[in-house]
Amino acid sequence: MVRDISSLPSGVRLVRLLNERLAEIMDRERANRNAIHLYCTGPYWVAFERSAYQLRRMFPDSEITPMRLLGYPFPVVMVSVTDRSLQVYTRAHILKKDDKDYKLLTVPGLPIAAYQEWHAGEVKGLPRLT
Repeated sequence: MVRDISSLPSGVRLVRLLNERLAEIMDRERANRNAIHLYCTGPYWVAFERSAYQLRRMFPDSEITPMRLLGYPFPVVMVSVTDRSLQVYTRAHILKKDDKDYKLLTVPGLPIAAYQEWHAGEVKGLPRLT
C-alpha cells in the first residue's frame, strides 16, 4: 500500500521532492527572473536558488539551508517558510498558480548581481561532497 504523500513527515517529503524533481527544479531556476516557485513539504514551503533569494527578501525571518546534493555539481540554497506565514501573505497577494503542492508568485525582476553575492555568501564554507 502506498502512503498518501501528504501524510509523510516534512523531511521525508523534502527528500522525495529532491530525489524526484531536482533536475526540473534547477532547470526552472536557471531561467527564473521574476518568480518564486514554492514546493510544499507539509508545514513548510520551500524554494531553491533564485526563488529562494526572492523568498528570503519577502520573508526576512525565513530559514536558509545551503546544501550539496549528490549528483548535482553545484551547491544549492533552499529557503523555507511556514505554511502559516505563506497563508497570511497570500491573503493580500494573488498567486499566479495555487496548487496543493506547488505555488507560483510573480515578483519584480531579479537583481542578478545581488542574488549572486547572496548565494556566494550562503554557500561559503560548505564542505565538498567526497
